[in-house]
Amino acid sequence: MKQNLQFKATQHLSLTPQLQQSIKLLQMSSVELNQELEILIQQNPLIEMIEEEEEEENKNTSPISREETSFEISNYEGSQESIYEHEINWDDEYTKDNYVDSREYQEPISQTLKQYLEDIFHLIPISEKDQAIISLLIDSINEDGYLEEPLDYFLASIPKDYEVSIEEIESLLKLLQKQAPPGIGARDLIECLSLQLESKEETPIHSLSMKVIKNHLNLLATRDFVRLKKILGCEDETLRDIQKVIKSLNPKPGNIFSTIESHHFIQHEVNVKKVKAKWQVSLNEQAIPKLRLNHIYRDLIKNSQNEVSHHLSNQIQEAKWIVKNIQQRFITILKVAEAIMRHQKDFLDHGESMMKPLVLREIAEEVGLHESTISRVTSNKYINTPRGIYELKFFFGSSIDSTSGNELASTAIRAKIKEVIKQEDPKKPLSDNEIVLLLKNQGINIARRTVAKYREILNIAPTNLRKIL
Repeated sequence: MKQNLQFKATQHLSLTPQLQQSIKLLQMSSVELNQELEILIQQNPLIEMIEEEEEEENKNTSPISREETSFEISNYEGSQESIYEHEINWDDEYTKDNYVDSREYQEPISQTLKQYLEDIFHLIPISEKDQAIISLLIDSINEDGYLEEPLDYFLASIPKDYEVSIEEIESLLKLLQKQAPPGIGARDLIECLSLQLESKEETPIHSLSMKVIKNHLNLLATRDFVRLKKILGCEDETLRDIQKVIKSLNPKPGNIFSTIESHHFIQHEVNVKKVKAKWQVSLNEQAIPKLRLNHIYRDLIKNSQNEVSHHLSNQIQEAKWIVKNIQQRFITILKVAEAIMRHQKDFLDHGESMMKPLVLREIAEEVGLHESTISRVTSNKYINTPRGIYELKFFFGSSIDSTSGNELASTAIRAKIKEVIKQEDPKKPLSDNEIVLLLKNQGINIARRTVAKYREILNIAPTNLRKIL
């Protein structure tokens, strides 16, 4: 019997602990970052937060080396160039060693919806290309659990090298919907409720409920029970059971992952204002943690040569990592925000209806980062503008061609739909078809289905529910 020995050489890329922490801090909101810092400070006594009173006192004292003690970011253009030279390479800082399993960088027990979905798909054996597409889909799912962008948006965002079709994206979306809690990843209310009902045991009542959801949800919403009974051919008791089943479904399945902090507090990371007829983007100093190394422990290390000193030296290195990673987080946010505002200058000048089409790839190429990094930067990061506080993600949108040949952002079209509905006669509200015709007169060719979808995204009720007698 012959035995053949085969050896297969494989190369496994893994994140270094430093980059792993960098990515983790980058994707956090300001509230999550402050919570994480509290944990890190408890774990490492060498790093501490500078109190506001102490910060005022320090302004009058002699300056100390930034690397040694404190953390600051300058918003002056002259100082940014030197800082950028020492940026972390988000895309390339990997090792070819075995995977580093460090408990120090585990996710917190309470997960966001995004973290939950990412954890699921890290365990599923799919190709790198499919993983990248699913990551884009996950990034586009809002707090309610809905996919915010149409599939053609992702088709435009994915590099052409991947040679992805709209059918492949649809297939991966269905995979995401199947693996996620029922209803997550839906594109509208009907799909959301349908996915939830499909996950339940099929019964005659469930079959009728599905029929109502897909075809007659408006009749149920308007309590037109007479027409519903006639269409379904059922009695009052059956209709009550159907109503009970549909009421048991969650129209916002993503809310189970929401936190109190995310609903009640938003801290913007970036400001934009006009100075001498020019728009200037700067970091919000109040959002930047003021960190430093504990001087007591630092002096102890300098004056000691024992094992305790060696242990503390390791902790001081970890503390410097934390400071550098937080510094890099804000520098990256600032760079991305500056690039976005350069593209969306018309929004600053004229409002949402003048938004330009913008995809992640454009900003990624401009600032020299990967699209996944841009996605992390723009999620749960906010910018304070003269027109209000917006999530950075808000400024991205797919394009629709106008009759003039110009491309219009989907966000701009949604703003125009909102304006049209705002000006309608409440006694004779506009139908989706009428909105289509009005937009066509403005040079915007858009399907009725798209108008309905954008209207739902804007949380605007259908025609019959907007009517006032």
